[in-house]
Amino acid sequence: MNSMLARYVSERNPFMIIYQSGRGQFTQRRVYPISCDKETLTAFCCLRRQIRTFKVSNILSVAKNTA
Repeated sequence: MNSMLARYVSERNPFMIIYQSGRGQFTQRRVYPISCDKETLTAFCCLRRQIRTFKVSNILSVAKNTA
Protein backbone atom coordinates (compact mmCIF):
# COMPACT_ATOMS: atom_id res chain seq x y z
CA MET A 1 0.00 0.00 0.00
CA ASN A 2 2.87 2.42 0.68
CA SER A 3 3.82 2.37 -3.01
CA MET A 4 0.24 3.22 -4.01
CA LEU A 5 0.14 6.02 -1.45
CA ALA A 6 3.45 7.42 -2.72
CA ARG A 7 2.20 7.28 -6.32
CA TYR A 8 -1.05 9.07 -5.53
CA VAL A 9 0.79 11.75 -3.57
CA SER A 10 3.27 12.29 -6.43
CA GLU A 11 0.36 12.65 -8.89
CA ARG A 12 -1.15 15.39 -6.65
CA ASN A 13 -4.66 14.17 -7.44
CA PRO A 14 -7.32 13.55 -4.79
CA PHE A 15 -7.82 10.00 -3.56
CA MET A 16 -9.85 8.09 -1.01
CA ILE A 17 -8.57 6.58 2.22
CA ILE A 18 -10.11 4.47 4.92
CA TYR A 19 -8.61 5.66 8.18
CA GLN A 20 -8.69 4.37 11.74
CA SER A 21 -8.37 7.09 14.34
CA GLY A 22 -6.38 6.71 17.54
CA ARG A 23 -9.69 6.07 19.30
CA GLY A 24 -10.52 3.18 16.96
CA GLN A 25 -13.11 4.96 14.81
CA PHE A 26 -13.16 4.18 11.07
CA THR A 27 -13.83 6.86 8.45
CA GLN A 28 -13.71 7.07 4.69
CA ARG A 29 -12.13 10.34 3.54
CA ARG A 30 -11.43 12.09 0.28
CA VAL A 31 -8.06 13.83 0.56
CA TYR A 32 -5.93 16.17 -1.54
CA PRO A 33 -2.30 15.30 -0.79
CA ILE A 34 0.25 17.93 0.23
CA SER A 35 3.18 15.82 1.43
CA CYS A 36 4.01 12.36 2.67
CA ASP A 37 6.89 10.64 4.45
CA LYS A 38 7.30 7.18 5.98
CA GLU A 39 5.15 8.01 9.00
CA THR A 40 2.65 10.73 8.02
CA LEU A 41 0.46 11.98 5.20
CA THR A 42 -0.42 15.67 5.20
CA ALA A 43 -3.47 16.42 3.09
CA PHE A 44 -6.58 18.56 2.79
CA CYS A 45 -9.41 16.41 4.17
CA CYS A 46 -12.80 17.00 2.55
CA LEU A 47 -14.62 15.43 5.50
CA ARG A 48 -13.16 17.86 8.04
CA ARG A 49 -12.61 20.68 5.52
CA GLN A 50 -9.11 21.41 6.75
CA ILE A 51 -5.52 20.31 6.38
CA ARG A 52 -4.92 17.21 8.46
CA THR A 53 -1.98 14.97 9.28
CA PHE A 54 -2.67 11.23 9.11
CA LYS A 55 -0.50 8.44 10.49
CA VAL A 56 0.40 6.18 7.57
CA SER A 57 0.13 3.17 9.90
CA ASN A 58 -3.57 4.04 10.48
CA ILE A 59 -4.43 4.26 6.77
CA LEU A 60 -6.11 0.94 6.05
CA SER A 61 -6.96 1.42 2.37
CA VAL A 62 -6.04 3.75 -0.49
CA ALA A 63 -7.99 4.06 -3.74
CA LYS A 64 -8.17 6.45 -6.66
CA ASN A 65 -10.92 8.99 -6.43
CA THR A 66 -13.78 7.99 -8.72
CA ALA A 67 -15.80 11.21 -8.47
